[in-house]
Formats: sequence, C-alpha cells, structure tokens
Amino acid sequence: SGLTADCTSLEIGDHEDKKEGKVYKDLLYQIRPAFGGNIVATIINPEHRPQMATVREGVMKKEILDAGYKGEVIRHDVAKYVPETDYVVKVIERHVEKAKHNLKGAPIVIAGGYGMGSRENFDMLFELAKELHAEVGASRAAVDAGYADHDRQIGQTGVTVRPKLYIACGISGQIQHIAGMQESGIIISVNNDENAPINAIADYVINGPVEEVIPKMIKYYKQNSK
Repeated sequence: SGLTADCTSLEIGDHEDKKEGKVYKDLLYQIRPAFGGNIVATIINPEHRPQMATVREGVMKKEILDAGYKGEVIRHDVAKYVPETDYVVKVIERHVEKAKHNLKGAPIVIAGGYGMGSRENFDMLFELAKELHAEVGASRAAVDAGYADHDRQIGQTGVTVRPKLYIACGISGQIQHIAGMQESGIIISVNNDENAPINAIADYVINGPVEEVIPKMIKYYKQNSK
C-alpha cells in the first residue's frame, strides 16, 4: 500500500475511473503540496489497503482533553503476519536537541515577508515579539531572500500555525502562505499595499510602511505593558 506523507488536509470523497468504468466510494483524499509547493496534489489509493497518510503538525485543531473518553485499542500480533526477523532495529545512539523556538505552540506569532526589506529590519519583529511574548515567523519569500532562517518559514512548504493572534508584516499573502496560517484567531496585516491578498482575510489592516508602523507598535507596548 502507498503512504502519503506530510499532508496539509484530509478529506473523504469518491473517485471515478472513466478508463476502467469504476466508481470508488469514500476514498481518503490525501492532500499535500508538491513540486516545491507550486501545486497542491490530491492523492488516492483506489485499490490497495490500508489507506495511509501522515499529517503535518499543526494542521489539525487540538481538542480539549476529555479524561472520560474511551477509545477502542486493537493490539495485533505482528508475528502472525510477518517474521520478527524482518523488523530487527537497533538504536545505536540517541541525540536530543533543544528546540530553538516554539513557533507551532505560540499564542502570538509575528511574521515578516519580503516587504520587510532586509534581515536587519527583521530585528524589529524580534524586538516587538519580546514585548508581546510572541514568536517570529516568516514567509517563503523572506526566507529565500535570506531575511530569516528556514525553520521559521510558515506556509505549505513550512510549518502550519494557528495562534490566537497573527501579525503579518510586509506579507503579500500568496495562497501557499495563507494555507499555513489561515486558521489563526485574529489576523492583523501591516502592509503599504492596500490591495495585498492577505488583507482580504485579515481582521484588521494597518496600511503603511513597516519601517514606520512597527517602531510605533514597539514604543506603544513598551509604555503600556505591565
């Protein structure tokens, strides 16, 4: 059977194979970016079972823990299906490295795009993040330009985040980026282009250059934060 890794969405649907004249019911649609994020592919397994997929961290909404929830756990005897010698694995050594940031779990994310202009200007976002106890993210264009590190990239080819507050600074809002942050609680866009696509999904839009707006935000929060 096949396995689709790093899916950004899972759906159930039907598929018609016109060549074979067959209709498959209730297949698992395994949706993920392909070709470097330039297209979104929908992958199916019509014939083979099981249908398997892994999902990118942050895509699924975390539900509130219910201590009383009971699920059915079926423990199969693997030896009945394959010889144990086929799965001999030895762990030689283990390395644990502390995470550089908590982008996926942060309640507030400040993200910068190509419109930030330089890596130095990104320092403003880190200064604002310090005042708001937030994490800093970036669009793919900003990462490609060298303004931010790759592990901070948000979008289809980066991480998916769903913070309570998302502040997008100098981000135009390509569909690949929006896919990674559209589930945020409140979205604020800081952009000098009033027609930027991200403004269409933003709850609040601050129309102006990031070089002027962000220092004002930093000054305000420094004066008013307890």
